Amino acid sequence: MSISKPNLHKQLKPSLLVMLTITVITALMTGGASKLVYSDRKAPDFSLKTLDGNQVSLQSFKGKPLILWFMADWCPSCVGQAGAIKQVSSEYGNKLNVLVVDLWAAQNIGQDAQGLNAETGNDLQAFIAKNGSPQWIAALDTDKATIKYGITQVDSTVVVDGNGKIAFMNLGPSGYQPLKDALTKVVV
Repeated sequence: MSISKPNLHKQLKPSLLVMLTITVITALMTGGASKLVYSDRKAPDFSLKTLDGNQVSLQSFKGKPLILWFMADWCPSCVGQAGAIKQVSSEYGNKLNVLVVDLWAAQNIGQDAQGLNAETGNDLQAFIAKNGSPQWIAALDTDKATIKYGITQVDSTVVVDGNGKIAFMNLGPSGYQPLKDALTKVVV
């Protein structure tokens, strides 16, 4: 799926256009380095319909750490991050949950895109089938969770501890080791 359509800037909602502009400026200023944050603040709640039709919220995951991954299927670094998440989730097994949130949903990029660039549940399902794990829970971002969590880059990862507090947030791909280090602190 390509995002390089000639009039894409005219089709995007202003909020997403601002988010993408911030991402580009941040990448230029930092040489592409991502922002790594350890926190102890309460995670914002969300309500998303999963690809299998269930409704999930932050409360649905209480008691176990949650890897909350904001991605898009066209994102090249998301393939590598999927591998890192797959590796740590296989190491911890049922001691944690993984929720994949596709931020490139029509609700975020606008209806004017006419589906040309908006991702669908089928796109997300195909990405996870190829790069992820069947144990992962997946949803399109229909509740603006991306904005609630302050995500300004595609392929960003948040670890929420079992009490609903953000333990780790990385804007951009984190890779395996920072994710593993964060989980070591919250998985019991």
